[in-house]
Amino acid sequence: MVGLFSKSFEKPSDLLCCAFGLRDSEIDTYFTLIDGPKTVEQISELIGKDRSTVQRVLNKLHKKNLVDRSTQLIDRGGYYYEYSAISTDKVRREILAQLDEWYEATKNFLLQSWPQTPQ
Repeated sequence: MVGLFSKSFEKPSDLLCCAFGLRDSEIDTYFTLIDGPKTVEQISELIGKDRSTVQRVLNKLHKKNLVDRSTQLIDRGGYYYEYSAISTDKVRREILAQLDEWYEATKNFLLQSWPQTPQ
């Protein structure tokens, strides 16, 4: 097959890109968090991006429900955020749900809206 159906996926990041519209820095950040919670500073060091870039990326991932954020209190006052990736099982289920929705919508379009005669 050609076109839409010829896309092959070689690694999970390929699917994250398509399913959630993620860029490389967002994918790198998500996979950095797979092995456990981290602070902005820790992530920044691991992926080689500045703190403000990492904060923007984390905010996008949080809005897309790919990371959780917890508030950690500092003994002398104040707080910081610690981020963790949602489970890969949840991400997998979300991608499968998106595929099911796309399949049903496409099938319905072809069965109901596709013209019977050439236009």
